Amino acid sequence: MTLSLVLALSPATVTDIPKNFLLTERDARRHLSQHEADEQGYEISDKLTRPLQLNPCLHQRAVDRGRTAARTITRWTSAPSGSSEQLVIYKSPRAARAALSRLRVEVKRCARKSDPSAPELEIRWRTSPAKAGDEAIGMGYQARQDGSVNQLVTGIVARRGSALMIYTTDEGAYDPGRLTKNARKLAAKVCALPGVC
Repeated sequence: MTLSLVLALSPATVTDIPKNFLLTERDARRHLSQHEADEQGYEISDKLTRPLQLNPCLHQRAVDRGRTAARTITRWTSAPSGSSEQLVIYKSPRAARAALSRLRVEVKRCARKSDPSAPELEIRWRTSPAKAGDEAIGMGYQARQDGSVNQLVTGIVARRGSALMIYTTDEGAYDPGRLTKNARKLAAKVCALPGVC
């Protein structure tokens, strides 16, 4: 069997995420005026080593295996508030499923883990059912200080084929449902990438 025939019979794999593929990416790449830049900003990263945006055990680097591509977009405003969008492509649906399963385990194991850089904060994670892609889970945490809520982060993580997509926000009450629309939209879009679905 020739090499070209072997390659033709092999499942296609993703090595790059196209530019402006994520839902917030066009806004994130838009040039901001000086006034706008004082009020909000974005960071775009394609690093494979970046941890998942929902990170109950506070890993400094990615601990999941089999990543082939990733893009993370984080947004901040002067409010202050923030949000993020992350897409991680794995070598197979099995690897993506394992990453989501690990996250489910970690949110239970580290449900009350404190941040060493802010020991005065008491952090409590929670999960809730969600429907997007092949499987999904709502997830987030509440950080309390001296009995008062200091920060509230809501997120959703969904898997579609060999892709994980994560959306987070720290605006409003804990409500993963309002992030579901974006998760569903990107879950449908990733099927256009070779080898994902």
